[in-house]
Amino acid sequence: MCRRHPGPKSRIIKRKKTIANPSKVVLNAYECLPNKLLEQHQNVTLVVVNIYVNEIPFMITTSCTIHFGREEMIKMKNSTMMTSHKQIINAYSARGYIIKHILADRQFECLRKTLEIQGIILNKGTYIS
Repeated sequence: MCRRHPGPKSRIIKRKKTIANPSKVVLNAYECLPNKLLEQHQNVTLVVVNIYVNEIPFMITTSCTIHFGREEMIKMKNSTMMTSHKQIINAYSARGYIIKHILADRQFECLRKTLEIQGIILNKGTYIS
């Protein structure tokens, strides 16, 4: 035995759109930084480490003075290590910071010449941030 339930008919419900498209949210994160922070800590030293999570490589960076951390997934080890560095450098320079030193392990030695061209000094060793 089939019973009808109270409420609107099912064919009317199927035609109606229940969720409206949300409006786009725009955040101006670059403008929200205090000027005093930029004046005191404009020159930045980064600590860079590669870690593996479930055999997927990630590049973790932390700035020594402002303690801003960033993670980048490295899809292909050889080709995108410099690409990940460029994205990190661009993120800091977009906010007005200048990266002067990078503290990293020996595996970043291949990036030394490209970083020196950009005016960044690479110091290698074992670092814990």
